[in-house]
Amino acid sequence: MFLIYVGSLAFVRLRNRAHLSWGRQLTDFSTFVVPLNIPAYLLSRVSTAARPPLSSFPQLKLLQDNWQTIRDEALALYGMGHIAVKTDLPASNFYKDNRWKSFYLKIYDNDIPSARKLAPKTCALIDQVPGMNLALFAVLMPGKRLTQHHDPFAFSVRYSLGLSTPNDDRCGLMVNGEPYTWRDGEGIIFDETYLHAAYNDTDVPRLILMTDVDRPLRLRVVQTFYFYFARFFNSLFYIDNLDSSLSGFGNRFSGLIVGYKARMKALKKRSPVGYKIGKWTLHLGLVGLFAVWVL
Repeated sequence: MFLIYVGSLAFVRLRNRAHLSWGRQLTDFSTFVVPLNIPAYLLSRVSTAARPPLSSFPQLKLLQDNWQTIRDEALALYGMGHIAVKTDLPASNFYKDNRWKSFYLKIYDNDIPSARKLAPKTCALIDQVPGMNLALFAVLMPGKRLTQHHDPFAFSVRYSLGLSTPNDDRCGLMVNGEPYTWRDGEGIIFDETYLHAAYNDTDVPRLILMTDVDRPLRLRVVQTFYFYFARFFNSLFYIDNLDSSLSGFGNRFSGLIVGYKARMKALKKRSPVGYKIGKWTLHLGLVGLFAVWVL
């Protein structure tokens, strides 16, 4: 187990040109899921570079060709206040300080009535794109940033389409140390397991369509395994944008996760040494429990 952990840590550090700090990388979720991702990298039918060419995913042309239709629905939703902050998700720290807002359109085969009702044209287009199982409208507010992070899983790649953006070099993405500027009607595809960050240093909101597309693999059995794993995992955290009663089982624990993070942050401020001891005790305890279960 220790050798697997060290190998995973080395893989992440060698694969990325940009890095998290050592202290953060040692306990980052991206380190622990490397063994699950290796088959996806080895069997990938498309480039495993940080930014594969868009031509590898010809099915995305449908969205590119209809970006104005998608933009009009998104702007209408934003104007009605439906693209909003979500506080009942484990990843709700993305939404802190009102920096990021979203409206979910598709989460595998989970029913999202508000999406079908309020964005029917966009949903119809998304349903025609093979392998696109997760999609949402996302707004990064003026003067806000999402700090550097790895998304954990490599069985999909991220396609994002600029809808209503500042069209300014001060608003973009940083993917593995390379910048990308958002432009209306232009899209980018990238491997979200590489270190990436988003920034909007303008006074204009940035509105995009953000999606995940299945990574095409050479072995059907592995592709099928990843699909069912991703469907199960994402179903735990699905939500309807308006009806809070429609919520995945995992969201019920979001309060515990948010509370844990708040307590750890307070401990870090009061006692940095105590914070490190508590953090490492928890992580090593989880690794130990996993090792006992495996053995």
